[in-house]
Amino acid sequence: MLTGIMFIPCVVIEQYIHSVSDMNKDFTIVILFVLLVYPLLVVAAKHTQSYAIFQSRGASFTPPKRLAIDEAVLTTPDGERLHAWWLQTKDAKRTVLYFQGNGTNVSHKIPRLKTFRKMGINALLIDYRGYGKSTGRVKNEVEIYTDGLTAWNFLTAEKGIDPEDIIIWGRSLGGGVATEIARFKDIAALVLESTFYSLDEIAKRQYWFLPTTWLLNFHFENGRKLKQVTAPVVIIHSVEDDYIPFLHADRLFEAASVPKYIIATTGSHWDSFDHHWTAFGSGSNRPGDREASLSKLMEILSLEQHYGTYHPP
Repeated sequence: MLTGIMFIPCVVIEQYIHSVSDMNKDFTIVILFVLLVYPLLVVAAKHTQSYAIFQSRGASFTPPKRLAIDEAVLTTPDGERLHAWWLQTKDAKRTVLYFQGNGTNVSHKIPRLKTFRKMGINALLIDYRGYGKSTGRVKNEVEIYTDGLTAWNFLTAEKGIDPEDIIIWGRSLGGGVATEIARFKDIAALVLESTFYSLDEIAKRQYWFLPTTWLLNFHFENGRKLKQVTAPVVIIHSVEDDYIPFLHADRLFEAASVPKYIIATTGSHWDSFDHHWTAFGSGSNRPGDREASLSKLMEILSLEQHYGTYHPP
């Protein structure tokens, strides 16, 4: 029935276009697009944006035995069950609470877990609701922060880890969760990797044809919130990132309080210093730069490389 209802105005519009002169057809099509199609596009974007922002792709695999990862299920206050991987490293003095970016799940983070093992630190990785094996779906900004706080409580309450020994680390979208959780907490450090200043600015750049200021239900105002982070802040960003330009790193660095550090890396947005392959054929994920970035980070965090149980790929 809906198809029939929509067919009637389409036929009327088509007949009207044929009735006007060829000289006015292009102008008429533009006017009809502005009056009919564009408003529908805006309304659709307003009500479906959570599906576009929060995406988990690919199957979720079991952890490799050689990394000795424990799988856990964390229950949020509103009843969702979050799938998590817990990596415990012998003699670790620090623990990373890691918040991943979009379009992935924890089982895709083997290279990052190997890096954490090499750094000699424990690590907790979670799948947000709707990601991997986690239940539910992120419908508003508060919910993904709830997931982050649930992971924090798991480390501090269940594992008994001192907050001052926790490094909160967020990559890309996960930087928004990391910044929120790090506010007003006495932690070892906050690491923001390939993170944006605010989602509003990313939306304006990528969807310039939409009224994003009115449209967005999610904002992730990382720059504003950084002023409330008292821990040391480390910003890692590629100078070749064309998805979230390096300008965002500069602005985050400017917003952060001292002590603060910035590490400029190379590669695309999807490359990182723990990848031992080149993403999407960018050809810019250079091993020398990767190792130098990792060494600099460990120096800032006062860590020593832990080779005893690290297994190169």
